[in-house]
Amino acid sequence: MSSFAFRPALAASIVFVLAAASACIPLSKLTYLDRDDSDSDSLSVPTQRADYRLQQNDIVNVKVTTLNPETQTLFNKEENYGNLNAGDVIFYLQGYSVDMEGNIDLPVIGPVNVVGKTVSELKAEIQTLMDGYFSKDAVNVTVQLAGLRFTAIGEVARPGKYVIYQNQATIIDALAMAGDITMVGNRQEVQIVRQTNGGVQFFTIDLTDHKAVQSPEWFIQPNDVINVYPLRAKSWGIGTTGFATFASVITVLASTATLIYTLSRID
Repeated sequence: MSSFAFRPALAASIVFVLAAASACIPLSKLTYLDRDDSDSDSLSVPTQRADYRLQQNDIVNVKVTTLNPETQTLFNKEENYGNLNAGDVIFYLQGYSVDMEGNIDLPVIGPVNVVGKTVSELKAEIQTLMDGYFSKDAVNVTVQLAGLRFTAIGEVARPGKYVIYQNQATIIDALAMAGDITMVGNRQEVQIVRQTNGGVQFFTIDLTDHKAVQSPEWFIQPNDVINVYPLRAKSWGIGTTGFATFASVITVLASTATLIYTLSRID
């Protein structure tokens, strides 16, 4: 048989080897917050953090402290539910949900519009309203969000909905809770889908660049959706590490050599 018989197999092998070499993920795409060689060992980078403004469907915890135990129980839902340990559920039960009109409904006071206000602004407003019903300085109001809720989808180890019980958290905190980005996740183009009072906004942040901490998206906001796109290596279906790619190449070359040897012995 002519040597032309096994040339298609050889050509296919060469194409696979080239594809495998291009699909191997470089270290630069796997390293978070990398810096240039020119950067000093000690580097201070300023961050940006905009105050969150309340939206529909948010849950706000309002705690009122007074000298009157009955009034305090009326306003504080946790006193009515006792010491339940139900995680996110108890925050939903104890908190005040922002309705479609942008209000929360407080006992005695009634509806209070909260949409577009910061937590500090809402606290000051409720304090003023409460002072109208009670002697001044006899009541103290505390207002806080019932945790930072977010959703992680795409190339993360554990996609799902999560809650961080803090007043502030970064996108790194959120991804760590979701099990981190997988080996084939694109850390250079992480999408954040953010609901605002003006509509849905889309942002992209490069987590391999240390300058990401300067981005307004560095700090997550309630109801954010973090969407991690896959790298091209996943669509190729080839090894994600250098060793895995090398093993794939060796396997294909060995198979090709066996095929060529077999074809060459056919008359």
